[in-house]
Amino acid sequence: EPAFAAVRHVHRRMSFHEADSDLARLRAAWAGAEVAVDPETVTVLRLAIALHERSGGLFDVTIGRELVRGGFLPRLGIHDLRAYPGRSRDIEIVDDRRIRCRRPALIDLGGIAKGYAVDRAVETLVACGVGEGLVNAGGDLRGFGPRPWPVALRQADGRIGRSLALTDGALASSSNLLDRRRRNGRTWSPHLGRGRRPVLSDATVTVAAESCALADAMTKVAMADPDLAQAILAPSGGCLLNAAHSGSAG
Repeated sequence: EPAFAAVRHVHRRMSFHEADSDLARLRAAWAGAEVAVDPETVTVLRLAIALHERSGGLFDVTIGRELVRGGFLPRLGIHDLRAYPGRSRDIEIVDDRRIRCRRPALIDLGGIAKGYAVDRAVETLVACGVGEGLVNAGGDLRGFGPRPWPVALRQADGRIGRSLALTDGALASSSNLLDRRRRNGRTWSPHLGRGRRPVLSDATVTVAAESCALADAMTKVAMADPDLAQAILAPSGGCLLNAAHSGSAG
């Protein structure tokens, strides 16, 4: 129950959809205003900003504007998407409890927050004295302890592909073959590449990393640039298990 409570806490604070989440209050704030948020939200934003810098801007949690435009996120009363031009470089961490956006931004922590929730659940279980376990949040999973956990990787078309054993590590997978929208004569996917162009891939990307938050974040980078994702993962012992052959929608 404490592990489930940790996951619920992350959802309440970092959901794009919840009206009283930290993200809702950040997008409602005036440009430059300091917003009090949960310390865990600051932790995730700090990681997101670091990955934004390490990826040369490819990983960017301010893609909410494009995800709303593509139909992947609800408008939630947002009338003019042009009013939210902010990027990750506009997010300023004031301290462990306050965030300032120099320009209004639609922040979507989506996947990285889900990975972080898995990490928090694992930390909570370990703190409760659990010796081994597996936390699975629909594509983001992390095993801990000495037991090897059998994992079957699903392909983008839904079929089961390769299988592996996961021991004391995290995996995250992502695909968009069956998750696309057609809007205004353009095909959108939830994955964006350079220039914020939708990335279309017929394959699934799977990343192994020391934490689930990092693994999930790197699936987004790997969709657009597998070599860059591998370079970011390598220093901490992570790796790309399979890479998508992707293209950008025009």
